[in-house]
Amino acid sequence: MKPILYPASETEFVSQGLGVLSDAISCTVTEERNGLYELEVEYPIDGQHFSDIADRCIIFAIPSPYRSPQPFRIYRTTKPINGKCTIYARHIRYD
Repeated sequence: MKPILYPASETEFVSQGLGVLSDAISCTVTEERNGLYELEVEYPIDGQHFSDIADRCIIFAIPSPYRSPQPFRIYRTTKPINGKCTIYARHIRYD
């Protein structure tokens, strides 16, 4: 499953939201025991949904092959370097 971008107010996660981030270069979820649960996506600036990505939006992604998709809220997007940026998001349970 490719990560899906949703608006900040989404609660159902049943549609395709703002769109599928199919242009994503990489999508990595890091989960520390009793610690952080974060998502890191590398996305090209010429990607189809680059203009839709904003702070507080939600990325719905699968953290590992044997788990169900989870929502992550964007808290930081880096400035583009070499035509790509990095998006950082934390699990919504941290809201």
